[in-house]
Amino acid sequence: AKRWLDLFKRDRVKSDVKQAWDIYYSVFTRINSQLPGLTHLELPFVSPPLQEARNLDLAVPGSYRAGQPVVRIARFVSSIRVLSSKQRPRRITIVGSDGINYRFLLKGHEDLRQDERVMQ
Repeated sequence: AKRWLDLFKRDRVKSDVKQAWDIYYSVFTRINSQLPGLTHLELPFVSPPLQEARNLDLAVPGSYRAGQPVVRIARFVSSIRVLSSKQRPRRITIVGSDGINYRFLLKGHEDLRQDERVMQ
């Protein structure tokens, strides 16, 4: 695909862009067909910066208590679970500076309450 785009940059022939697009679309359809069976994601592949993050100055969401020490994000667990409900939300685990694992549900533009019940 890169070769086709380089040709387009050089010669400005629109059919070269179509050739590159066909390759990209083919890859997209193959990946898209495999997604429904996916149950886990590995953080190093989907977000290397989160995998490498350590001892952040950010509090674990929902953990702040007035008058108590702030529980900070120590690291992210490298395996992300993909739940099998309709919208396929992701469950991540954050390890707090207190050593406790905190689980969170990630989902775009949806109501999380039903999936939260499934997760329990």
